[in-house]
Amino acid sequence: MKIATFNIQNLFHRHSDLIEMEYEKKSEIWREEFEALLLMKTRTANDYIRMRELANLLKFDRPTYEPYLSMANIDGNLQVKPSLKVMETKATYMTDWNGWTKLNTVPISKDSIKNKAKVILDVDPDIILLQQVENRKSLIQFHEIFFKKNRESGYEEIMHLQGNDGKGLGMGILLKRGYHIKSIKSFANERDENGNLLFDNGFLQYKIKTPQNKTLFLLCCQLADNGVSEPHRKQQVMKIAQTYTDLRSKGHQHIIVAGTLNTPSYSDSISAIFESDIMDVVKHNSFKVLSDSGEDAGYYRMGAYRMGVNIKQKDYLLVSPAFYDKIDECGMNRKAMWPLKKPEWETYNTIEKENDAASNHPLLWAKFSLEDSLRLYRKSA
Repeated sequence: MKIATFNIQNLFHRHSDLIEMEYEKKSEIWREEFEALLLMKTRTANDYIRMRELANLLKFDRPTYEPYLSMANIDGNLQVKPSLKVMETKATYMTDWNGWTKLNTVPISKDSIKNKAKVILDVDPDIILLQQVENRKSLIQFHEIFFKKNRESGYEEIMHLQGNDGKGLGMGILLKRGYHIKSIKSFANERDENGNLLFDNGFLQYKIKTPQNKTLFLLCCQLADNGVSEPHRKQQVMKIAQTYTDLRSKGHQHIIVAGTLNTPSYSDSISAIFESDIMDVVKHNSFKVLSDSGEDAGYYRMGAYRMGVNIKQKDYLLVSPAFYDKIDECGMNRKAMWPLKKPEWETYNTIEKENDAASNHPLLWAKFSLEDSLRLYRKSA
């Protein structure tokens, strides 16, 4: 049995506010790199090429992204067309106007969509937990385009639940033949100490029955990145940890906590989950992932997944001790990620530019051996 978790960052369209936020975060990295190159006394030809790339990314020459449509009322007919140049006159509620309107969502490139499917197909999990899925219709369409045509790679149960964010950051789960969702529990209505909704995006509990007649509990979480205070994140993680320990106290042995916590493991705000007996698959001896290239392959950056995998850990696949002992192999696929700066790693040949990347997050997976439970199930039957 193979289980994976992947923050896919939407399937076909993404909220424009999220794109703007991501650009602001990336621009800080690009500015630092550009300034470092600018201060160099001597530069190579590759340095100048990179400076031109960074100048374009930082919009020194022109805007690379404007989420607007120009709209015109011509003889009572509304005409709409994409525009990179913002019109001078804003749209109003008057009947005769020419103006512009801001889009709520922006289409994701076809190559990026294909690479989202490619990384999942390469890992080929029996159960995959997805974060940041815009809606159920998109998830079904995504499955029909890339997975349904092949029975071996297809999924028989598909579920999607929206969170509290309102920006299309729901969570989905896909299960292959023989795996069944027995129940779903949402924590969307949980409140913090001030009476506000605790989870900005989402936290779900899935009860799953396997072909071996084994019961699994999958706790899928997605905590917000920007705009969340550390005390608030700590309250969120304390609720996740409490849910895990409650299941353990009831005698449940096979539990997974997976998803995006959006902060490294050393952060105090997520320490509550690690105070339990839960274990991180990246610490398992069988964990495999292609290392960074060059000198970075032997480097261990603070907050990274492990030596040679120096991207900051934000996504987790945490398992109960009984599950940890049943891991045959586990790993990470980040070949569909675009390296913003050093360290760099090997990517798919379909990733030629940043816009081709499937996500800014890696896919984490683990394969478990449940043969013992299968034999017991057959014997009891």
